[in-house]
Amino acid sequence: MRDRKNELLFLLPLVFFYLVFDILLIYLPLDSIVSKSLMVGNVLIFSPLVTLLVSLLYAVFYGFSLRFSLLVGLLFLLTIFIFGEWIPLYHLVYFLSSLSGNGLGHLFYHLRKKNNEARKK
Repeated sequence: MRDRKNELLFLLPLVFFYLVFDILLIYLPLDSIVSKSLMVGNVLIFSPLVTLLVSLLYAVFYGFSLRFSLLVGLLFLLTIFIFGEWIPLYHLVYFLSSLSGNGLGHLFYHLRKKNNEARKK
């Protein structure tokens, strides 16, 4: 149960960038060009970057988790409600960002674990 709570806490920033950010842009009094550029920036830059960083942090604390990356992939399906369409290429990029972050974080997890073991000796 504790693992699921931790996963949910790490998934919250992704929910913000996948769902809430785009909804906020609709209601904020911004110029249409600024609003559209922020929306495109969110899809192409912000969300994949946040996905990578969140997965990296999760793996640094808890080790590699394919389940977490699968949850990130399932969570991306929320964007269907915003955009009204599903783009498999973006889904693949976000999933690969999550796997990459998980892999890098797992390296740091093992380095941290080795350092702790070395200090105990």
